[in-house]
Amino acid sequence: MATRFPLQSLLDHSRHRMEAAERLLRILRRKEEAARRRQEELHGYKQDYQLRLTAEAGSQGMAIHLLRDYHAFLGKLELAIRHQENEVVQAAAHWQSAHDNWLALRQKVKAYEALADRHRHQELQREEKRDQRLTDEQAARRHVPKSVL
Repeated sequence: MATRFPLQSLLDHSRHRMEAAERLLRILRRKEEAARRRQEELHGYKQDYQLRLTAEAGSQGMAIHLLRDYHAFLGKLELAIRHQENEVVQAAAHWQSAHDNWLALRQKVKAYEALADRHRHQELQREEKRDQRLTDEQAARRHVPKSVL
């Protein structure tokens, strides 16, 4: 009978941790993508307002208070864009950190799996030797002359 792999609980625990790290990676990737989309949206809003400002100011002129409002809003958009750029950088850094952690966990799982495979292989060899020994003993008993018994 094969013995249980002595490090099976560590292998199971490591697999569980690696799966949790994979789930976290997926969540962090979605957050990073959402941050990039928000950044692109802000860039789009800024371009739209710049085009509107150029169109309105160029066609018939614009009251100074409206011009100030446009520039103030564009300044706020620029500030929001810089803030969002920081969010994107942070999200990418969090994902990279989680990815490095996942790689380390995966390496640990692979090491335990290699040990488990080696254990299974050794157990199979033991069983084969035991079976061969039993077969040899049975064959030897059949061929022993009855007078010797």
